[in-house]
Amino acid sequence: VADVLDWASEVDVAVIPYGGGSSVCGGVEPDVGTPGRGVISLDMEALAGLIDLEVTDRAARFAAGTYGPAVNDALRPHGLTLRHFPQSFEFSTVGGWVACRGAGQFSTRYGKIEDLVVGLDVVLADGTLISTGGAPRAAQGPDLSQLFVGSEGTLGVIVGVHLRARPLPAA
Repeated sequence: VADVLDWASEVDVAVIPYGGGSSVCGGVEPDVGTPGRGVISLDMEALAGLIDLEVTDRAARFAAGTYGPAVNDALRPHGLTLRHFPQSFEFSTVGGWVACRGAGQFSTRYGKIEDLVVGLDVVLADGTLISTGGAPRAAQGPDLSQLFVGSEGTLGVIVGVHLRARPLPAA
């Protein structure tokens, strides 16, 4: 992802991240852009899976292309779940949830995706990889994670998502 964005920045080609493709408003469809310039549709699906899990802290790090059912399948053996179920749960990815500021059926009780994000791994337009989050709640300054939540891929491409997990319900 970093190499693609670095190259695209050098040659002035637009890049549109493509996650699960569940968008109902056509946001994942690349515009033809400026004639002769082209557009890259960057498929994020191969960046999938659980990267890290801190069971005690209930913090899970997933690659951005991980689909909803795979998230729960990875957390369930550890007695955890996200309790985040957008309508497109089976066909959407964690990166898409964050990029589009997703909400779900349990968001009133458990929060929307922005309430579950602990940190992000993001590749900026010039190919630089940054990680956000990890600071104590009392830290001063803006929360850079929330800058990318809902940004629709305009500020960078989300490649990793650190999420707060919840215990599985008793019944």
